[in-house]
Amino acid sequence: MPNRWNETDWDGSWLVIPDLHGYAARLNVALKSAQHFRASKLVFLGDLIDDSPRRRVARRAPPSPGAADDSRLVLETVRGLVESGRAEVVLGNHEVMAAASVLDDHRPLMNLWWKVGGREAAASYGWDGRGNPPALRAHLIWLREHARLWLEIGPPGARILVSHATRPTPQRYASRLNRATDLMPSDGDDDVVWFPLGLESDNGARLRSLPPLPPEFIASLHGHMETPDLWTLLDSEDNPAYQLDVSPAQQKLALILVNAEGQITPHLTPMK
Repeated sequence: MPNRWNETDWDGSWLVIPDLHGYAARLNVALKSAQHFRASKLVFLGDLIDDSPRRRVARRAPPSPGAADDSRLVLETVRGLVESGRAEVVLGNHEVMAAASVLDDHRPLMNLWWKVGGREAAASYGWDGRGNPPALRAHLIWLREHARLWLEIGPPGARILVSHATRPTPQRYASRLNRATDLMPSDGDDDVVWFPLGLESDNGARLRSLPPLPPEFIASLHGHMETPDLWTLLDSEDNPAYQLDVSPAQQKLALILVNAEGQITPHLTPMK
C-alpha cells in the first residue's frame, strides 16, 4: 500500500485508526478497511506498539510474558505509509515511554514501560533491555521527528482535532508546540498523551476536565482509553470528543472517516 499512494489520489478525506498496540491483526484489519477508502489519507492515533499481557488475555490468547509481539512490523508499516505521504501519526504514551527508555535511558519510565508491554515490543526487535538496539533506536528517533502531539484535519469551518489522550488546552493549542520535543513537563507526563479522558464516565457524559475546542473546530478524536464501544464525550459547550479505542474483548476495530466536508462517519469493523 505505501508504494501505491500519490498525493493526487487524495480527495480531502481522512480515515482515523485507533491504537494498534503491536498487534498485526489490528493493523491488517485497518489496512484492509483503508482499501475501501483509497482516496483518504490515514491518521494513526498513537500507541502503535506494546501488546501487553492484559490485551493478550482480552483477545483470548496466552499472555506469554516476554514473547515478541508485532511492534516492529507495525512501526515499519506505519513509517512506510507516512513516508509515502499516505498517513500521519500522533504520539501515544507507549511511544513516549519507549523513546524515554531507549533514547534517554529514563529508568523510572523504562520500569513502567517494561511492565505494560515494553518487554514484548523490545523482543520484536530481538532486544532484552541490555546493550544498544539500533533498529529500535532508529524507529523511535523517526517517531520523535515525525509524530505530532495533535493534528488538525477536515475543512475550514469544520475542523477536527486529533490527539491520543485529551485535547490541548486553548493556550497550549495557540502555542503550536505539538512535537515530541514539546512534551510537558520534562518527564513526559503530558496530558495530551497521558490523561485518561472520561475514565469511568458513561457514554455521552459532559466533562469539565475536557478542554474546549478552538474556534472553527467541531469535534475531536482520541484513542488511549479503552471503552466498550465507540464512546462520545462532551465538553461544556457540547462539542463531542470521540473515543476510538474499543476494548479488545469486543473483537471490533473502530475507525472514523472524516470526509472533505468534515462529516464524521464511524465504521465498526469486526476482528476476525
